[in-house]
Amino acid sequence: MKIKVCNISDSSLFEEKVCAEKAMRFLYNTRLGRAAAWAFVARSAFSRICGIWADSRISAGAVAKFISANNINVEEMLEQPSSFKCFNDFFTRRLRPGSRPVAEPENPKAISFPSDGRHLLIKGAGGDGRFFVKGRSFSLKDFLGNAKLAARYFGGDILVSRLSPVDYHRYHYPIGGVIAARKLVNGALYSVSPLALLKRPGILWENKRVLNFIESGEFGMCVFAQVGATNVGSIVNFGKLGDSAVRGAEAGMFKFGGSCVLTIFPPGARITWNKTLEEMGSQGIECYARANSLAGVLS
Repeated sequence: MKIKVCNISDSSLFEEKVCAEKAMRFLYNTRLGRAAAWAFVARSAFSRICGIWADSRISAGAVAKFISANNINVEEMLEQPSSFKCFNDFFTRRLRPGSRPVAEPENPKAISFPSDGRHLLIKGAGGDGRFFVKGRSFSLKDFLGNAKLAARYFGGDILVSRLSPVDYHRYHYPIGGVIAARKLVNGALYSVSPLALLKRPGILWENKRVLNFIESGEFGMCVFAQVGATNVGSIVNFGKLGDSAVRGAEAGMFKFGGSCVLTIFPPGARITWNKTLEEMGSQGIECYARANSLAGVLS
């Protein structure tokens, strides 16, 4: 199955190049592959082994090949590829100042995309705490790990931001506020490849994740969550409890692998979203956008 994505800048559709596509189809589309994913690939030990490689000097030799194979823009990097001592140095790279300008920086009601990647808008999670991703149900209760907590977000909008391995892997605050709480929910480390999510959307609430609760005067208490994935042994949040979350500022980074960020708004937040994002979301189609561009504005 081809994965279609909408480029939010001009509303054109393109076919996503899926990293390790043959392996993903085997692991999530075949009985033997699913067994292998459950028994080995999704286990933390596998990602730790990959992490050891990605932090080693040996892995530095893979950087130039990866950049060439995926047409990654080196001009926006703060450091040039030759300076990276390992693959994770490249993967968690910083960008030159101004590479991801914040849209409407003085507007406290604005919402930014938290990362480079493919974004799916879910309007109004159902009253039973379930909504649908590409026709498959998703449980807020299971994702947040608490039924009473989930009930606070029934009917709210959710922005699912999926990063592929070729993306810039630092994520930014989508709104402004204060980091009021943080919760680690341990779990597996399945791939968040679109091929994997299509077959198994439960990955989003089965995988290891970090829930950051951001108290915003404009939006209320929002959940800004990072979901781990295969080869993502580390979710690194920069801010501490009580720190200010400044919209557009770097909030953290994922080490080697694809990953996912969810921004969950309470039902009282009435948001006017980017029209293309909203239209494509109603069809279950993701939109490609870069970090800090405008996703929506509080009505």
